[in-house]
Amino acid sequence: MRNRATPPGYNGRILRIDLSSGHIDTQTPDAGFYRTYLGGSLLGTYFLLRETPPGIDALAPENVLVFAPSVVTGAPISGGSRFTVTAKSPLTGAVGDTQCGGSWGAGLKHAGFDAVVIRGRSPRPVYLWIDGGRAELRDAGDLWGRATGDAEDIICRQLGRKNIDIAQTGPAGENMVKYACITAGLSHFGGRTGMGAVMGAKRLKAIVVAGRRPYDFADREAVKALARKGAQSYKKSELHQNFRKYGTAMGVAWFKDMGHIVTRNFQSGCFEQTDDITAEKLTAKYLAGTDTCWSCVVRCKRVVDMAEPYRVEARYGGPEYETICMLGSNLGIGDLALICKFNEICNKYTVDTITTGAMIAFAMECFERGVISQSDTGGLELRFGDGKTVLRLLKMIVRREGVGDILADGFDRAIEAWGEACRPFAMGVKNQPFPAHMPRIKPSQALIYSVNPFGADHMSSEHDWIGAADVDLSRGLAITDFTDLESLDVRKTRATMLSQFYYSLLDTLTLCDFCWGPGALFSFRDIEDLVGAVTGWQVTFWELMKAGERRVNLMRAYNAREGFDRSDDDLPQRVFEPLPDGPSKGRRVDRHRLEEAIGDYYRMMNWNPSTGHPTRGKLMELGLGWVAEQLQIQD
Repeated sequence: MRNRATPPGYNGRILRIDLSSGHIDTQTPDAGFYRTYLGGSLLGTYFLLRETPPGIDALAPENVLVFAPSVVTGAPISGGSRFTVTAKSPLTGAVGDTQCGGSWGAGLKHAGFDAVVIRGRSPRPVYLWIDGGRAELRDAGDLWGRATGDAEDIICRQLGRKNIDIAQTGPAGENMVKYACITAGLSHFGGRTGMGAVMGAKRLKAIVVAGRRPYDFADREAVKALARKGAQSYKKSELHQNFRKYGTAMGVAWFKDMGHIVTRNFQSGCFEQTDDITAEKLTAKYLAGTDTCWSCVVRCKRVVDMAEPYRVEARYGGPEYETICMLGSNLGIGDLALICKFNEICNKYTVDTITTGAMIAFAMECFERGVISQSDTGGLELRFGDGKTVLRLLKMIVRREGVGDILADGFDRAIEAWGEACRPFAMGVKNQPFPAHMPRIKPSQALIYSVNPFGADHMSSEHDWIGAADVDLSRGLAITDFTDLESLDVRKTRATMLSQFYYSLLDTLTLCDFCWGPGALFSFRDIEDLVGAVTGWQVTFWELMKAGERRVNLMRAYNAREGFDRSDDDLPQRVFEPLPDGPSKGRRVDRHRLEEAIGDYYRMMNWNPSTGHPTRGKLMELGLGWVAEQLQIQD
């Protein structure tokens, strides 16, 4: 790609690493490439589809691993610090995608690069050191096998520097646990789809960045004005002030009255100890402080520092809503101190808390229903509410010991090992477990869990209110015909699709949903202004939404190449059965209506209604004709 004049705000340089040979190179795309692909997982999926051979094992050297902030990352503004990691997922076999906060994304931009594209497998453990536009591979033999905090300390001593940013995987990634994650700064995580396992398979322990490149934004004053607007919006927003006070865990109290507390592997929406695991209890008993991402005013991150009854180190943060539910109520555990310890173990050794909680709950239900026995578990009794056994299982999963080795590979491996009788208890899509949002209560999540390219995800579209509330926030996404919260009609389907494009745009520009989502600190027009102020481009909201749509289609095209089709967009039987008790008693997903909604969604997307694959016309309309040619799509 020929390098043309590079607009302000980004570097025009993508770092290329071949770990097999140790070769390091720099790619200099032109401005048109950046404007088309912007950054984040849109950029990452571009490289994945362009450069990964079809049908490879996700843990093979040929898998491409892409770390990407965006063209606006590095601007000192709330919610603008994130980066994404993209590769073929070892958990799902589909496109793998995860987002992470902290300061690493801005650090990479300041170190002189817009993304890092990694191929191959190193013959020995290494880490990548990027300093002021220069990059080198360094030996990581003394880091391998160490918890993330210990590895960070060693790297800082080796480099003689503290003012650095480190993205790394821990022992779970080194052992290729298929839902191992990546941490940036020890308490920020790219959690889903197993990107840490891909790092481990490549023997890449960490990417360390340093540099303070001064940016000449196209309109520095406009960037400052937007930053001030975010700070002023925070002062006026009770919701965001509560995010600072309570974090995402404030959702526990919200959802209690809805009967929406994930309990014992999604068997119920009501947990008898909900009052013991709320954000208010966490704040009162265990909170040592709050943390934030780079340049963000909100400070929603929790910091737990505990000596008794379990030692929990502050450097590993504290549990979010998803963690409290998936490792708490989902396991029948109401001991908040124990949940904090579970969170620390997962963070220290880098396993996704959502998937880990789901896998343990799955095994517990299989055991309690007599589908598996102690002969399958190495003598362990797996029962809901048994926190001591969970502590053992967490370490067994990270180390791939005993039954932990089976659970480390996800539902499909467990069903293969234990039999089809386990399948009804596997609460996920495409081998990716549900997060702690229940499709039986949030119908839009039933649809998005089904069709989302990288599996069940609660942050890939706005939830049901966006299609039910006749407000400007909905109308700004072209949602003008409204329905009710509990429906899954064609209006809800359309609203879900349109909000999916917007959330896909946020993950392309690596912007935080809590700051840039509908009704957050910034407006839809502010996203236009941000891109324009940083780059100098005269962008429109229509152009940006097309980028969000481009990402979804590119991901879905990758999955089509890897053999996925409509049959993979299916939910487990449990969601079609009524909830048994509490405020949500009787709520369920109507199977026939969901099938209709999936078909309607495909047609709205201009995808083949039989396969769920993007059509040639849609790909060409989005500027992805090269994809249609590569996949030989004729329809």
